Amino acid sequence: MADKIRMGFIGCGFMGQLAHIANYARLHDECDLVAVADVRPLLAKKVAARYGIRETYTDHRELLEKADVDAVAAIMYYGHHYAVVPDVIESGRHLITEKPMACSASSAREWKAAADAKLLVYMVGYMKRWDLGARWVSDMVREWKTTNEFGEFTHLRCLMSGTDWTWNPYPVISSDEQPVASLPPHEPFPARFTKRQADYFNMNINFYVHQVNLMRFLLHEQITLDYCHPAGKVLIGSTESGKAVSLEMGISSIPQTWDEVYQIAFEKADIELRMPAPLRGQHNGEVVVRRTVNGKTYETLRPNFPVPSWSFLEQAKGFLEAVRTGRVPFDSTGDAVRDLEFFETQADMMQGEGGVARK
Repeated sequence: MADKIRMGFIGCGFMGQLAHIANYARLHDECDLVAVADVRPLLAKKVAARYGIRETYTDHRELLEKADVDAVAAIMYYGHHYAVVPDVIESGRHLITEKPMACSASSAREWKAAADAKLLVYMVGYMKRWDLGARWVSDMVREWKTTNEFGEFTHLRCLMSGTDWTWNPYPVISSDEQPVASLPPHEPFPARFTKRQADYFNMNINFYVHQVNLMRFLLHEQITLDYCHPAGKVLIGSTESGKAVSLEMGISSIPQTWDEVYQIAFEKADIELRMPAPLRGQHNGEVVVRRTVNGKTYETLRPNFPVPSWSFLEQAKGFLEAVRTGRVPFDSTGDAVRDLEFFETQADMMQGEGGVARK
């Protein structure tokens, strides 16, 4: 492989530009921005001019056929992944997409198997795992579980509400042109779902799949769903070690806020992680640790990170390193499959109007 990873981009809308292309452009010593494909040709040309991308295409298959690229960032609405992801895998290119991976666990399992068979890196964009605060907490939890210094892990609680996920983003290039080709229809949800179940499932894999994924990363344990409140906003689960986790979703809708808090409790210590809004660049998760000292009192720690970074930039670095070495630092597609299985279970629980505990 060349010294620089040759990158292609499929989709250059809001997220494609701001969260992905702009960050790979910052990593110009590590990657070469070769080509971009979008059904809006004027938009593609403007984006290419801003970021120094040499080639533009209006069809992703044409990019895969003609562009000399090692890896592709395919950034589009997740309901359209099924029309693009299999083509990228078949072409033998490494791949990163946004979350969720698919609209059903069965599709995700199929794509994971295909990418694994070709020894391809397929990273799903759970950028919160790349946040420096989240990584610090994940390492600390692993250490405490190993040493038992503060007793057993007892509980994780996640509170998630907020409206301002963009947090005053930098301006992006837009276009009011008509696409040269129609977009594919939305990938179907599991056929067994009623409309009510499909609506719940779609909301959760769009908004709250990040939190379930990050809880698993912080704890280094798989999570099963045991109970879903009939309103669908409170989920109770269990870790592999039998400990409780809870996710309280959409608690409020106060304008210009982002409240995403993880509280991890041990017998003699606890950690609070407050995550920033997704597009709030150069901000890490804020961490507060309280731990017992000499069995009598406690001390509070607030770890600081010398150089604040943005999780999307750290994710881009991680993807390029994975492509270069062939090693993904965590089971990205496997966890993406588990996320979809988790929320399919939640949707199955919502088939009635009353009790929704696992039998």
